[in-house]
Amino acid sequence: MNKNSNIRIVDIAQMAGVSPGTVDRVLHNRGRVSQEKREKVEKILKEINYEPNMVARFLASKKNYRFAAITPTFSSGDYWALVCDGIDRATSELRKFNITIEYFRFNQYDRNSFFKAVDEFRQKEFDGVLIATLFGEHIVSLSRELDKKEIPYIYIDSGISGENDLAYFGGDSFSSGNIAAKLLLKEVGLNADIFFAHIRFKYNEISVQMKTREQGFMDCLNRVGYSGNIHHIEVNPDNYTPSLDRLKDIVCKSSGLVGGIVLNSRIHELISLMEKLEEPLRKKVRLIGHDAIERNVNALKNEQISYILSQRPELQGYDAIKALGNYLLFKQKPDKVNHMPIDILIKENIDYYNNYKL
Repeated sequence: MNKNSNIRIVDIAQMAGVSPGTVDRVLHNRGRVSQEKREKVEKILKEINYEPNMVARFLASKKNYRFAAITPTFSSGDYWALVCDGIDRATSELRKFNITIEYFRFNQYDRNSFFKAVDEFRQKEFDGVLIATLFGEHIVSLSRELDKKEIPYIYIDSGISGENDLAYFGGDSFSSGNIAAKLLLKEVGLNADIFFAHIRFKYNEISVQMKTREQGFMDCLNRVGYSGNIHHIEVNPDNYTPSLDRLKDIVCKSSGLVGGIVLNSRIHELISLMEKLEEPLRKKVRLIGHDAIERNVNALKNEQISYILSQRPELQGYDAIKALGNYLLFKQKPDKVNHMPIDILIKENIDYYNNYKL
């Protein structure tokens, strides 16, 4: 800490040969001060490397800061519930600085829902914005609007290159895909059949993160000389019959182990499908998924999943809001890219991971 950070205004006034009121007006740039007295005060401030107590100044300030968070809806225990837990915790800590946040939520599988949330957001004024980047091209359009208004914004979930976002907080999706491929190949081998399970919803939307993870996965396969077959299975949770038949066909025709991956947090839906397979076929399949939500963790503990890759969703939300607050309050500019750790979770370490709290 600066050794002069506790110097009082009255001390500066004495050193400069002016009144405390004059020092106060110079520090806060208010009221009239003669050029001679201003130069005296500024000379002393420079000599002692004076830094005012920024926290005290903002606590005394009456300025209010309004943040917006444009994020998906969620159910209890879902991935986005964890992200928003982190957002809420950071906002609570910043409340003393008159910071509040308002959510604008959308169905992550329906871009029309996203458009509606953004339209509602546009009706109000905010000092900073947190954006979940699921709909890439539409996020770019929104970002350009914020650029024109000079409103700082931070991305979470997936980064979008070439934009003027203040920062990105989230996983490295390409690297996550690479790691997933390496782990799965160690389980099943270079010539095994591998399938991507796409969990179908009412709206057929694929996020930026899922696309990038698949690119990273395929990049690894191409580099290591993978010689097996890649399959895609669309899983409809309301009607498992078509996807079950497809899965049986893949496993039965394979002479060895089969690998499977889900690119988002919904691998628990694939587990529900797997439970309908005959046990000998189930034993031939090795699975890898993403995000340590409760239903996935239970499957990992039951050895239905070999690995879960997690990117600490709570920390994403927490760090993003803290960075936005520090930027507006103290002009502290965060790093442009802030990648979360990619944690490799197995049955034996999952309880230690879950014990970690912000």
